[in-house]
Amino acid sequence: MPTTIRDLLDEPALGLELLVDGDLDREIRWVHVTELADASPYLVGDEFVLTAGVWRGRRHSAEGFVRALHSRDVAGIGYGLLVGDDGVPAAVRKACKEAGVPLLVVPLSTPFVAISQWFVDRLAADREQALRETLRLTADLLVAAEQPSADSALSSVARLLRRSTGHDVWIADDAGHLLARAGAAPDSPTRQRAALAAAHGRTEIDGWVVQPVGSGRTPAAVIAVAVDDTDDLQVRSRIDAARPVVGLVLARERAVKESERRLAGEVVSLVLGRQVESAAARMPYYGLDPDGSLLPFVCAVADREHALDSAERWLEDTDVSGVVALRGDELMLVVDGRPFRDSAGAVAAASALAQRVGAIAVGTGSVADDVSGLRRSLVQARQACELGRRRGGGAVVSHDLTGSHTLLLALQDQDVLDAFRESLLAPMEDYDAQHGSSLVATLRTFLDTGGRWQETADLLHVHVNTLRNRLERVESLTGRRLDSTPDRVDLWLALQAPSAGTPAPEA
Repeated sequence: MPTTIRDLLDEPALGLELLVDGDLDREIRWVHVTELADASPYLVGDEFVLTAGVWRGRRHSAEGFVRALHSRDVAGIGYGLLVGDDGVPAAVRKACKEAGVPLLVVPLSTPFVAISQWFVDRLAADREQALRETLRLTADLLVAAEQPSADSALSSVARLLRRSTGHDVWIADDAGHLLARAGAAPDSPTRQRAALAAAHGRTEIDGWVVQPVGSGRTPAAVIAVAVDDTDDLQVRSRIDAARPVVGLVLARERAVKESERRLAGEVVSLVLGRQVESAAARMPYYGLDPDGSLLPFVCAVADREHALDSAERWLEDTDVSGVVALRGDELMLVVDGRPFRDSAGAVAAASALAQRVGAIAVGTGSVADDVSGLRRSLVQARQACELGRRRGGGAVVSHDLTGSHTLLLALQDQDVLDAFRESLLAPMEDYDAQHGSSLVATLRTFLDTGGRWQETADLLHVHVNTLRNRLERVESLTGRRLDSTPDRVDLWLALQAPSAGTPAPEA
């Protein structure tokens, strides 16, 4: 606790008396005795200056003496009375009052050394108390570190820091994701900026004192405490006590997570390796029922570690049981398939996953009835993911697509597709543009109805003879006959083939 002018006045053993009022709650840095007319070169600020006025005998003015001290922003002046003094000179009182510097009278019975000794003893006691509190906090922090989970351990650390400092506390990882807090915490962008600031050596941002946990260019985490005075050494000492404990908790969690990730990778490897019984024995550890429905996702990723962390958080946020594994640049997930019995639900989940992990592409397999059918579903998901890679842009592809003509089209070179499409459709498109007709739409409807003349005419709201004339024009322009199955297939594929710059068919 800092020592102030008021503390000096409140100490009866010193017998000090206030003569000129001022900021009595000003913290005193040190007690300094001087009889120099100008002591400013030897001061740094916030000192309580003691003088007996010996400088007055050298014909120096009280105004000059006080002005020099005020220029160094002293906390106050103590004027010691000598034998024969009638009191503090009026000139001294006036100079202090004009400068706003508190002036205290030191009685003849109080030697200056008594004031200095009292200050030093109090300072030592405060530092000893602070050390005891830090040691007590460290002991409590070590107990908190023994909590069974990292979440509970870090939450306990945050609560201990808040109780010790009296300020709000939060702990975040290097990306600003909140790990624990006690009291209020800023929004995510502020936490991210604070983490970046701590990593670059800055210790304050937006009213928060921030300190990194761990060494190196990328700290493991950041601890932040909200304070008004960023030079509060006590707060910083409390943070320093917590940093190694937080580092210990995170290191332990990292070791556990790496072990769990290795085991998770083995589950997927066992499935792909047809070791069904071994995979089934491990699945309950991840909340998966080997006899229940299982759904796989396969993501093509660029940033492996980011994708792995994000996928694990996605499982936690969606409250879905599952296992995550990395194999090369493929991120594989096997989740409880019960919430995703329909294809639309699986694709929606895959889209959310793709955005979360920053995937190049995501493929979904079919929902396996149990672990024995999971390998087939995983292979489907990998094939779908490979198709998604060709599309790019975070494409999400369902396993349904890999068994259709769309897969064959998507696997072709776009230049080949464009040439094939143009050779058949361009003559009709040009004709439609010149004559305001609808040959392309007529052909599409005719093929969609399976070549049924009357149904096509009804859908187009035209007479059958009009339909016949249009389709004869199609045959003339394309060189294909609509009564030939191979020619019909060519025309149908040309209509299905995506052109350059046109979105691929939906999965």
